[in-house]
Amino acid sequence: MSFRLRPQESTEQGLRRLAIRELRAARKELRSTTPPRDEAIHEARKSVKKVRAILQLIDADDGAGLSDSEDQLQGVNRRLSRLRDADAMMSILEKLRSESPRLVSKRTFMRARRRLSSHKHAVIAAAERKRVWTKAGRDLRKLRQATKRWRPAHRGFDVLAPGIRFTHQRGRKAMVRARKGQRAADFHEWRKEIKVLWYDLRLIEECDRSVRRDIAALHRAETFLGDDHNVVVLCAELSKDASICDGPLDLSRLRLAAERYQCALRRKAIGSIERIYKRQSRTYVKHIKRVWKAWHVPGG
Repeated sequence: MSFRLRPQESTEQGLRRLAIRELRAARKELRSTTPPRDEAIHEARKSVKKVRAILQLIDADDGAGLSDSEDQLQGVNRRLSRLRDADAMMSILEKLRSESPRLVSKRTFMRARRRLSSHKHAVIAAAERKRVWTKAGRDLRKLRQATKRWRPAHRGFDVLAPGIRFTHQRGRKAMVRARKGQRAADFHEWRKEIKVLWYDLRLIEECDRSVRRDIAALHRAETFLGDDHNVVVLCAELSKDASICDGPLDLSRLRLAAERYQCALRRKAIGSIERIYKRQSRTYVKHIKRVWKAWHVPGG
């Protein structure tokens, strides 16, 4: 399903249409099986993040009727994040060994896999006991009803402009912090801003080739930094059990493999989108507005 506004519809109608569709899709994914499949959880989280991006645009425009919708969306995302992290750690371990096959011994790799598999099963069992799927589904249904009250303060591109400018500004500052400090937490915060801008631009993807080029670059960078974060989560989990590694040397090799991979991922992320964040935020939004006006049907 495309996450795009239509040239002939009003911005308010389009944002509400997409929010309702994504909330319905998320609920459907979580109800598909019990427990939901890994892919279903992943798709549900993506839908929730899309709706959060819409909500943030309306909020930046001083919109009305948002009430506690943001808190509810955060609550749903928190419930699902541990489940997604458990699956992501399994995937990133495979990538890490592929990147540095000689640094991580087969014995350590197999022990780590068993540890992560056990952790994943424990997380799923805990989610079932806490009725996570039921609670998330209930909140998603309430949120879908609440979208009827969401009202932007302006019309057309003026609904989107404050949010895009604000997100771009935050992303510029986050990039500077991350490059200067090289801290995992700073790269993770930058990734969040990249992802929001990515969703914002996807709404108007059909406007112009330059918008689609930026969307592709942001997606690449977000993917690189997503793997970077998954490495951090993986190392934190594995550090809880020293018996996974065959002594201090093996542990050092595992950490070295992780650091090498992270450095490469961060370089790629910066290289992908540095040009986007070098531009002043107001100048960037002016360009987006210009191509929007050439694409959007007047009166919509």
